[in-house]
Amino acid sequence: MTEEQLDGFKELAESINKITEDAFLIYEEQVDRIYRNKIKDEKEIERVIDALLDYCYDEKMLLLFKRICRYYYKINPEVTYEYVMIYRDLWDDEYLDKKEEENTK
Repeated sequence: MTEEQLDGFKELAESINKITEDAFLIYEEQVDRIYRNKIKDEKEIERVIDALLDYCYDEKMLLLFKRICRYYYKINPEVTYEYVMIYRDLWDDEYLDKKEEENTK
């Protein structure tokens, strides 16, 4: 790999980190607003959860996802369960390894 290619990967990683940091600021505010105002609008909550799923590779975003899921579970436990399963399929390596192991038996 050339120095130029490494620099390209470094720039890409820095861009992803910046986007993730910006997204955290946006979604932290939205999650806080939902909590603070005790919002029950399922579409609004699900929109935030959907967006957070894209960033659950990041620990801070994962914490926001878990926080909003705990809140939403009291409103709609079935859909919250589905979101948790989507998270697991996308990001939870231990769950994916266990699932793969069960499928090979």
